[in-house]
Amino acid sequence: MTSDDNDYDGLTAGRDENCPEETGDGEINGQTAPVVEESVQAGSRIRSGPLQAGEDILIISPKREERLITLAPGKAFGTHKGNLLHDDLIGKEDGCRVWTAMGDEYRAFRPTYIQFIMNQKRHAQIIYPKDTAAILMWADIFPGATVIEAGIGWGALTIKLLEAVGPTGRVISYEVREDFAQSGAKTVRRYLGEVSNHEVKVRDIYQGIDERGIDRIVLDLPEPWQAVSHVREALLPGGILLSYLPSTIQVKQLCDRLADEGGFSDPETFEVIQRPWHVKGLSVRPVQWMFSHSAFLVMTRKTAEP
Repeated sequence: MTSDDNDYDGLTAGRDENCPEETGDGEINGQTAPVVEESVQAGSRIRSGPLQAGEDILIISPKREERLITLAPGKAFGTHKGNLLHDDLIGKEDGCRVWTAMGDEYRAFRPTYIQFIMNQKRHAQIIYPKDTAAILMWADIFPGATVIEAGIGWGALTIKLLEAVGPTGRVISYEVREDFAQSGAKTVRRYLGEVSNHEVKVRDIYQGIDERGIDRIVLDLPEPWQAVSHVREALLPGGILLSYLPSTIQVKQLCDRLADEGGFSDPETFEVIQRPWHVKGLSVRPVQWMFSHSAFLVMTRKTAEP
């Protein structure tokens, strides 16, 4: 990567291990921070207006390193060039400048979905935003839909599924690991607040699906072919199954099972490649690094007859 290409680093979380670390739980280096005033209900999303206590805010350094913090009166974010006081941000406009004690200038924004997800500390792999966008389109997630996902992971896709189905829709998340079920639900609440139309089931979807008359099913599983017969029983005729799979071997096994079981249209398989460009002055060219293969998306529909 050239020095010019470093301009692209701002799209991912900048991690400086020597900086005091601030967590979303209100701690700095293990020390409990002051209690946040209830200016903002936890997890509620504010899209405009002055920054408020309780909001998740993105801090961007002069080197375009990004950190996600939760604003709290009396709290400080530590850097190598001194502290950034949260009180200097509360009440300021979105996109404002703020300075450390030693004069370094930072920018503060409300995070976009991508910035929120990519700057999260996580112990589970996520579905990346480039794939999330394609899933929403190819699975045709619509307002009012009932959607089952299997493999909630860190909850990144769940957030967008809930936004897409809206308050009249429903998302049911199957997750075999209880720790992932809890962490995924926590991420959803942090971003969206409490949602009444999201249900998390700690259950192995390979053993069956309780619901019937489902519009869409999205699988992020290592062996989705084990769930094919259950998916066919749960989906409405014309309903869509979309599976997220890292390897070609997995794709082949799923497509073979779909053909053997019957009752599905010919599957469509593709991957999403995101190629960023460097544009600065007279230099207009692709950067030397890009978001290449992360997974294959396999989409099929349930037919009315086998």
